[in-house]
Order: sequence, then structure tokens, then C-alpha cells
Amino acid sequence: MIHLFTTDRSGLDLLPMMPPEIEASAVIVPSNRFYSDKVRSLCKACSVPVLVHRRGERLPDRLPPAEAAICWLYSQIIAAQDLARYPVGLLNMHGGRIPDYRGANVLNWAVANGEPSLGVTWHGLIEAVDAGPIYAESSVSIGPEDTAWDVRGAMLREGARQFPEAWRRFVASNPLRWPDLADGRVWPPRRPRDGEIGKTWPEAKLRAMLRAQCPPWPPATIEHDGSIIAVRHVVATGGIPYRTAEGNIVYLAPSGEDIC
Repeated sequence: MIHLFTTDRSGLDLLPMMPPEIEASAVIVPSNRFYSDKVRSLCKACSVPVLVHRRGERLPDRLPPAEAAICWLYSQIIAAQDLARYPVGLLNMHGGRIPDYRGANVLNWAVANGEPSLGVTWHGLIEAVDAGPIYAESSVSIGPEDTAWDVRGAMLREGARQFPEAWRRFVASNPLRWPDLADGRVWPPRRPRDGEIGKTWPEAKLRAMLRAQCPPWPPATIEHDGSIIAVRHVVATGGIPYRTAEGNIVYLAPSGEDIC
């Protein structure tokens, strides 16, 4: 038996890829996403019990037994004591190259940083962040016009493609490698200040920020005439004028979204 930790209905697509003798005894969703439409849809689609993991708390005692777990787009930390309850371990899909992009919101960080690709990595969960053995890894390209949402879709498809091989290596305790953590870093959750557009950025950096802060994520912002304005796009004319580091004037279209 396994548990599936996920916030997204696409996680259910992994279950038919499992060997026929492996079944899911529970799907676990995080309390910080429990009221989203995606999680509601996930819960309705489940044919096994769905349990809520409350942020900062141990997993519920009433969980059905399982020897292993799969984590797919999970948004909460799993305590060390709960990691230890799975004798085979937990296999996690991470949308980032390890060790360069460990941590939170690394998809958005990679797009904002102007990276040409995003790593897609299946690894074992241990107490340290994104530090466990790696069972499968590849990457998807980030095109010059790709938004973070576009890249997310490519990441999910690639993660699903990798899954059978990652699972085979995981249950055989046969990782590709252990990451050298000295070579990378842990990225923090993106906060409102991380979406702020600075003065006279290179145009490529400006456009990368806008692509990183596409819907459904909060918009990028800029200070203009004493106000903080949400922006989503560069337009040909009529928006907020912005001088780039190259000396060009581009225009930023206000999104009309409220800034909290």
C-alpha cells in the first residue's frame, strides 16, 4: 500500500502507472490548499479515503497503513517523525534542478532568473530540504515567451513520463546519485517583494519577471506616481512608461488587480 500526497488532480494519473499489486490506501491533501477548486476536484475524483494534513501538525492517526508514499505538487512540510513511518520511504517530484534549485517556488524563480530550462527531479524525501537520493532527472526548456504556467505544464508531463523509472529505482534502493549540497542553494518562498520591478532593469529581466508572475500567481508590481501598480504585460503604447537599462522605453499595462 502507498499514500499519495498531492494538491492536484494530475497526481491521480500516477496511480495507474504503478505495478498492479500496488494500491493507494489514502490520498493526503494539505490544509493550506484544502479549499481551492483544484483540491475539491481532486477529492471528488478519488476512489480512496482523502485526509487533510493540517499545517505544522503530524499526520492524522487515522491514516490507513502504507509502506511508501508519493509526493506530487505537495505544498507542506512533512515532519521527520512522519517521514519515518514509511519503511520504503517517500518519493517526491521536484520541479527544479538539484542542488541548484532546492526549496520553494523554484519554477517561478527559474523563470524570473532567465534560466533556459527547468530541472524535473524525482528524489527521496529526507529531513533536509530537497537533499535526498535522486532516482530520475531531466529538464524541460523555457522558451523566451514561455510563462511560468506554460513551464508548469511541461514539468508535469515530464514528471509523469519519468515516474515509472523513478519508482523502479526507488523500490530497488538504486539511486542515480546523491546531490552535493555544497554546490547549490535553497530558494525561499516567493514573497510580494520578490515580484517588485526595480528601476532600469535590462528588458530581458523585466520580461522574465512578468512571465514568472503570470496568473494564477500574484502579479508583478511597480511603484508609479506614489502608488504600487500590478502589471502583467508589456504593451506597445499607452501603459506605464519604463526605461530599460538599454535606454529604451517600454510600456507596462496595469492589470487592474488589487494589491494587498
